[in-house]
Amino acid sequence: MARIIHCHPGRTRYGYHIFTDLDFWDARRIIGDLAVVKRNFGEEPPGDEFPTQIVAEKIPPTARAGIEHRLKKALVAPPRHVIVDGILKEEFFEFDPLRYYPRRWTRQKMLQFTIHRLPLDNAVLNSPYRTVKVTWRDEKIRVERIRREEKYDPVIRSKEEALRRMKVPGCF
Repeated sequence: MARIIHCHPGRTRYGYHIFTDLDFWDARRIIGDLAVVKRNFGEEPPGDEFPTQIVAEKIPPTARAGIEHRLKKALVAPPRHVIVDGILKEEFFEFDPLRYYPRRWTRQKMLQFTIHRLPLDNAVLNSPYRTVKVTWRDEKIRVERIRREEKYDPVIRSKEEALRRMKVPGCF
């Protein structure tokens, strides 16, 4: 369940303005048809903890309820930019999965969910010479960049693959 912080009406020019701890790219997929999803680069609340803001000039009550309903159902994970920043600065990123994922999930499912949401098409995490390894370390999940044994040159077989590789987000 994503947390929501409502912006004070005196500090915004929008009719509806909230901050959420859901990652920017996840929020765009979930809420993009109801309101405008923006990044939060600010300090109040901190952008690393609440990376997304959802804004709208005028929004009907049904759309407002729809946004909050979708956010309550959304699964939160560490923001992608925080993971990449940790990898760039320290060569690894560790987090407690029980802080984000449901307790009923198995360790394998937590690991799999983390792997599938990483932006592996980006050169920071996945290049011809380096890749990412996601493992358990004690009770935490560790994402670290490791050196490949040999250079990896992907074979692009279709136009769709080529376009997908071209349109990689440059930032998180």
